[in-house]
Amino acid sequence: MPDYFELLKKDQARFGNNTTPTNAVMEEEEDDFVLDPEATLKKDDLQRPHLLNDIRDYMIYRKGVDYKMIQPEQVVDDYVEHLRYFNANTVSTAGEVRFINKASPEEKEAARKAYEIYDKLGNVFQNDGVYGAVDGIKDYVFAAATDPTNYLGVATGGIARAYAGGARLFGKKVIADSIRKARMDAIASGANREAAKKAAETAGKEAIKRAVAAGVSKRSAANVSKKVSDRVYRDGRRALVKKAMDEAQETLYDKASGKALKATIGIDAGAAMLQDNMAQNAEMLVGSQEKYSAMQTGLSAFLGGVAGAAQIGFGQFRGASGLADERSPLDRVANVAVEELSPIFKKKDMKEVSASMKKNITAWNKKVEDGRDRTTSVMPAEMIKEIMLGEDNKGGLAKIFKDKGMKLSRKKTVSDVLTNVATFLPDKDLADINKLMRKNTGIVIGEAAEDGTQLGAFLAKDISNAGQTLNVMSQVRKTLDSSLVAASERLTKTLDEVNSKEEIGVELKRAKKAEGLRYGQSVWKRLLVSSPATTAINVAGFGQYYIGQTIADMFNSVGLTTKGLGQLSLGRTAGATESFKRAKALTAIQAQKLRNFADPYTTHDTYMRLLDENQDARKLLFETISGGIEINAERYGINPKNPYYKTVEAGAKAAADASGVRVQDSFTKSQMFITEMDKYLRISKDVTLREALMSEENMIDDNVMQAALDATLKSVYSKDYTSKDQPQLLRSTAKLVETISNTPGIGTLLPFGRFMNNVVATSYQWSPFATPEFFYQYGKRILKGQKADLQEGEVAARILVGSTAGYMAMEYDTGRQEKNLGVYEVEGPGGAIIDAKNTFPFSVFLAVGRALNLKRQGEDVPRELIQELGTQLAVGQVSRDFQFANDLNNLLDVLINEDGAKRGDGIHAFSKASGNLLAGVTRPLDAINKVAGFAMGNDTAKDVRQAEGLNAFTQSATKYVDNIFEALFDKTEAVTGEELRVASREGEVYDANPYSKIYGLTVKPSRTATEIAYSMSEMFPWTASERTKVPAYDKIFNQIISPILEQRTDQLIRTKEFKDASLTGRREMLNDAVSKTKSYVRKRMEAGYLGGDSRRLRMASKAMAVPKGIRKEALSMMKEQYGVEASIEDFSIMETETFMEIVDYIKDMYDITDSM
Repeated sequence: MPDYFELLKKDQARFGNNTTPTNAVMEEEEDDFVLDPEATLKKDDLQRPHLLNDIRDYMIYRKGVDYKMIQPEQVVDDYVEHLRYFNANTVSTAGEVRFINKASPEEKEAARKAYEIYDKLGNVFQNDGVYGAVDGIKDYVFAAATDPTNYLGVATGGIARAYAGGARLFGKKVIADSIRKARMDAIASGANREAAKKAAETAGKEAIKRAVAAGVSKRSAANVSKKVSDRVYRDGRRALVKKAMDEAQETLYDKASGKALKATIGIDAGAAMLQDNMAQNAEMLVGSQEKYSAMQTGLSAFLGGVAGAAQIGFGQFRGASGLADERSPLDRVANVAVEELSPIFKKKDMKEVSASMKKNITAWNKKVEDGRDRTTSVMPAEMIKEIMLGEDNKGGLAKIFKDKGMKLSRKKTVSDVLTNVATFLPDKDLADINKLMRKNTGIVIGEAAEDGTQLGAFLAKDISNAGQTLNVMSQVRKTLDSSLVAASERLTKTLDEVNSKEEIGVELKRAKKAEGLRYGQSVWKRLLVSSPATTAINVAGFGQYYIGQTIADMFNSVGLTTKGLGQLSLGRTAGATESFKRAKALTAIQAQKLRNFADPYTTHDTYMRLLDENQDARKLLFETISGGIEINAERYGINPKNPYYKTVEAGAKAAADASGVRVQDSFTKSQMFITEMDKYLRISKDVTLREALMSEENMIDDNVMQAALDATLKSVYSKDYTSKDQPQLLRSTAKLVETISNTPGIGTLLPFGRFMNNVVATSYQWSPFATPEFFYQYGKRILKGQKADLQEGEVAARILVGSTAGYMAMEYDTGRQEKNLGVYEVEGPGGAIIDAKNTFPFSVFLAVGRALNLKRQGEDVPRELIQELGTQLAVGQVSRDFQFANDLNNLLDVLINEDGAKRGDGIHAFSKASGNLLAGVTRPLDAINKVAGFAMGNDTAKDVRQAEGLNAFTQSATKYVDNIFEALFDKTEAVTGEELRVASREGEVYDANPYSKIYGLTVKPSRTATEIAYSMSEMFPWTASERTKVPAYDKIFNQIISPILEQRTDQLIRTKEFKDASLTGRREMLNDAVSKTKSYVRKRMEAGYLGGDSRRLRMASKAMAVPKGIRKEALSMMKEQYGVEASIEDFSIMETETFMEIVDYIKDMYDITDSM
């Protein structure tokens, strides 16, 4: 390919058109300082002109043209910090290696000088006194703290547990044998039998005490005592056997942890070796180091291993949360048995209970016999409801519970209540009630000998009707405690949504109508998010929410304290006490958060134990992973025994496990759920979670459970806004989004519907826009005389946090604007520029900060920034993804349009879209692909627009595995394609640091003057590139214009006029410069001064810009008169000229016709 830039320079000289400005750099004054080759430099010495010039040259190449004009002190600070990270942070080292591997000879020479200067720099204690030492230590600490490889070792604790749990076939057998032996020994143990027998006797005595206290007969008391004793003996022995098995497994875990520690040291030492190896190779490539030092690598490995050994200390935090259940298995079994089997009602209440049941069953039977209720032929859900709530929903057993001041645990089911009642009813009353029930249903309660199916057994077989009875119990609990009405309703409606989806799955399976396409699309989504990058982004998103919630809690605490002081001054002592209690709880929970974080295993164990006891909450939290991706395959009616299903599920789960998605999801949910539950228990019950877990009384009511679930799902952006507890408008909108997202095929347009709903809702809830709704809800509650909801204070605190964040975003953006950073560009260590576009909610913080800052400065917010705000609020996701719909429309054009060029466009667009769809399946391999590309240096961005035929499909489909393919099979057109070229950057386009991209962090390459000019004008740099209907022309055009445009924008951004201009003024000046430069290049291409294929392609691009109707007629005439059937892109220069003459002729004919 010709050197177009050289040709242009000759052309410019020929025509006297000098477009090359001087490449001005801030000049440093010379001094008489002479460097002693053996001397140790201090940081201040680096500002000496002859050293600073070399450092500045390196930083311009490495970080961007900004460093031409940055002040010396800042240049030195960034340079030193950058090389400290290079030496201490694996990701930074990888970025430097990438730079050196792609560097020109001039860039390598600049790097050599920079490395040699740094090698002469003394350690941190020799630089600028105490401040210099602190600054240096800070750099190294942060470099280590932000190195993801330093956390791989910590993760091996979890890896070891997986290993001990049977990661390998041999390991499975060893573990199974060990646990089996422990089980048999425990069953045979006489000590266990005696312990269980003693616990059973103790529990039986406790049951008698409670029965007697309730006033039941001696016979009934003895009966319940025997039941309790039998159950404790049976379940107690099982619990002891399970304990023995768990201890055997834990012993293997401990052994594995020893191996894990070695693995930790090995991983950390290996990472240190890799980093040192990359660093030395980089220095040898530029000539600042002569030969490889194995001793240096060995020392690095040793120091890395020492850091890994710190996990021993980390293990000491186990139990720090204080949440471990230290009761013996027998005590736990006994407590549950006594609680469940003791009488609910006292003897004196039994007559009223019996009368109520008979009355309501009789009334229901009458309705059935009168034909007014034909829905009871399968299951008497209405009969159960009338027993519990009466005909008018104000009577039944619920009224008796309420009149007696009794409450029911969430764990109590209808079957539990009625079976308990039956146990203590007089025999005659029980017989009468069962006779009435059996008459129209065949159902009985208790252990009566009459024919009939027991209620509990029937409910266990019928999920649908069991779900209806759950709703009955929810209504009963609300009747008993009016303060729980709102929370119970919200929780019930949320759980109803999950249960209904489960019921649909059961019905589909029963009808053998599996929804294979919906299931396949669901698996595709799961694979699409199965990558370390997604895991890292999810953790970052959760971390931001978690920190925001912490700040909101502290704001809320301050507000409650202030409220309490006001109440106290007014003499409202009780109210003040309540406010101070809540404020104290919100402050105390912050320390507990740190303990939970330091003890993740115990926290997670407690989380799982609570979910085991609350299966409905478990279903809600386990139906999705972070971001709202559904993982419950059974709701699609798929037969779990299907071999294809098993294979697909195994693959999807393996991908999620390997990428850390499942571990991250479980960790983040457990941290939030446990912390929030603890917080709400302290606020509402004045007890900690530990105290509640140890208490025999059920402290975790609907209010606490609903609040904890709500906060947890919001923190991982998985809350279902389609449930019935949401306002109708919000619910309908969210339902539409999720319906689109879950519809096969169409769902690929909007794959993450629930995440989108959460983004919109979160942005609203944490902003001042939620203020009117807050005051509306507050006023409505006051008018109704209701108590404050547990979460009401939090709503106000979140609004305050979001409003404060908006102001902070403006202040933060001021500094970014001064450095000419784009809307999502953030300065990292050593002058690195990080693209934070995909870091919600931080990305919203950046976009809002820029928009508010522009308004504060009196500027109009440009449409590009408005578009970005829409994108960040997920609205833009719809418009972006509907490009796929455009591709589908192109397919229709393929089928019905005779325009050959149009047909080609349609095939290309649809092939590309189909390829992108298939690529999602290989997303889990993206990390390996990036490593392969980094190692081989073959990961240059490709221009899929230039692909022809099937290649458009294959190049799109292999974007997550293309480097692997090339490593195995060499480059092919089907995978590699043409390299991309853009107008804003000269040369090849590639990822500046693929290693950081694996962890979800996008580090941008050194910034060009063109990119800076576009950032200063709040415009997208990619718009500088040519984009016509002739991709081959676009590539050559961009390749030609990039160095010319760089020179012109470099001159432009340093002019006072451009710097001081308003945003509108800068945009106009930049557009004018770009327009003139493009016009100049087009004319030179068209005139043929640049040689090669540039003239023909320029003419083809003009031909393709002809309106479709005229173009179609001209092509038809070309075929009829000259026999030319080729596409315009393949025309020769002569054919293109002929084509354009025909176009002019057609246009003239139309003009004449129009004038007649």
